Amino acid sequence: MPRVAWHRVFHPLCGADPLTLVRLLARWGPPSRRGALPFAIAAAASLGRLPLTLAESALGAVASGPVQAPIFIIGYPRSGTTHLHNLVAASGRFTTVPPVLAALPWEGRVTAPLIRRFIDPYLPATRIIDAVRLEPDSPTEDEVALANLGPLSYFHAIYFPRDFRRAYQQGLLLDDTRPSEVAARGRALRRFVATMSWRKPRPLLLKNPAYTAQVDWLLRLFPEARIIHIHRDPRDVFASNRRTLRTVLGELALQRVPEDEIEATILETYPRVMERLMGETRDLPAARFADVAFDALVADPLSELRRIWQRLALPDEVESLDLIKRYLGSVADYRQSRNSLPPAEAAAIEHRWAPYLDRFGPA
Repeated sequence: MPRVAWHRVFHPLCGADPLTLVRLLARWGPPSRRGALPFAIAAAASLGRLPLTLAESALGAVASGPVQAPIFIIGYPRSGTTHLHNLVAASGRFTTVPPVLAALPWEGRVTAPLIRRFIDPYLPATRIIDAVRLEPDSPTEDEVALANLGPLSYFHAIYFPRDFRRAYQQGLLLDDTRPSEVAARGRALRRFVATMSWRKPRPLLLKNPAYTAQVDWLLRLFPEARIIHIHRDPRDVFASNRRTLRTVLGELALQRVPEDEIEATILETYPRVMERLMGETRDLPAARFADVAFDALVADPLSELRRIWQRLALPDEVESLDLIKRYLGSVADYRQSRNSLPPAEAAAIEHRWAPYLDRFGPA
C-alpha cells in the first residue's frame, strides 16, 4: 500500500481536544495562511471526536487506580534516546506506546486501539527526521501525547514557532509557566500512564527528551520511577538538532518558521538543560538512575544494556538480551545521518560548551 505524507493534511494536533487547541491559539497566536487548513482539520477532528473523548474520560475515571511506576528514558533531543528506547523495548519485557495510541491519547483505552487497524497501513515507512524505520508497533515518544493533552509541550514550539525560543524553553525547562500549567501537565502524564498501563500488566517504558531537565518534577509524580539517561558528543547534538529542527519545522509548522532563532535557541538551551539534569540527578540512588554514552552504546550495545539491566534491576536480563540480539540483527544495515560541523562552527561550540564537552564528550 503506498505511503502518503498524511501529516501535511492530518497534522499531529488532530489528536488534541478542543480546549487544548483553544489554549494554544490564545498562547501562541493563529496559524499562518499555510497552516490554516491543517489547523482547521485538526479542530474539526477534535470536535468530531468530542463524544468519544468525554466517554473515555469517564471510563478512565471509573477504571483509575494505582499504576506501576514507569521506566523513563531521557536525554537532550538528538542524543540517541530513540535508539536506546528501541533497544530496551526489543527485550519484550515492557509495555510501549505505538504511534496511533500516542497520537490519540484522549481515546487510548478503547477507540484508538480499535481503529488502529485502519490507520496503521498509512503510517510512513520511516520517521520524518531520519531513516529510522517506523512500524505500527514502534515505541513512540510520549511527548506526542502530552502535546495533545495540554498546552505545555516543547512540540508546540514546532507547531507554533512564531515565538520559537520561548515555546521551546517552556516545554523543555518549564520556564515562564504558571504552577497551574505545570500541575496540568503532571495530570496529563499521569492520565497517559494510567491509560497505557491499563492495556498490559508489564512495566511501562517511556522515552521523552523533555524530561531531561524535569527529573525532580517527574519523581514527584512517580517516586519509584527508574531513569536511564543517554548522552552524546555535544557537537553532534548541536548539528543534529539544527538539521532536525529545520526538517520538522518545514513539515509541521503552522506559522512562519524563524530560521534565525534556531541556532541561538539550541546554543542557549542545551547548557541550561544539562546543568539542571546534573543538579537533579546528583543524589539519586544508583538503583534509580543509569547513565550511558551514545557512542559506547553503538560500539558495544549488549555490554552497555547488561550494565543498565543490572544497575536498575530490570526484569529477565538473560532472555531480554537474547531478544535484543535479534533486533540488532534486523537493523544492522541502518546508517546514521552525518552530523559533522565545519571547523569554525565546531570551534565555537567547543568554546561555548566547554564544560559539557568535558562531561559528555568522547571518552
